[in-house]
Amino acid sequence: MKICKNCGYRAPDDTNFCMTCGIPLEIEEPAPVQPPVATTTSSVGKDFDFNTNTAAPVTQERYEYKVLTQKDKWFSGKFDPANLEHALNAYAQQGWRVIGCATADIAGFGAARQEFVSILERKL
Repeated sequence: MKICKNCGYRAPDDTNFCMTCGIPLEIEEPAPVQPPVATTTSSVGKDFDFNTNTAAPVTQERYEYKVLTQKDKWFSGKFDPANLEHALNAYAQQGWRVIGCATADIAGFGAARQEFVSILERKL
């Protein structure tokens, strides 16, 4: 496609002069396409560094996860910070590490209750 630099008229490639203003036409050169700059981790098996186009292979480490709540054997249904500390230390000796903690509101008969949730991880 040719575009008139004077008036912007778009003409087929086989046209040599603008049909509007009559000046000679040139073939429009497409702008070069730049690859996008990766800014986040994406693509299975690849991690992208900020502002680079290079990918580094992801290690194929495997993990297992454990969810610890007050329903766990350590608490007998009643949350106690001392029991939580004892449980976390016991799991740490088995290679587990805490990767997240939260409280959750659980609906129940009469009133809602809060439950503590801890997420543990270890390499396989």
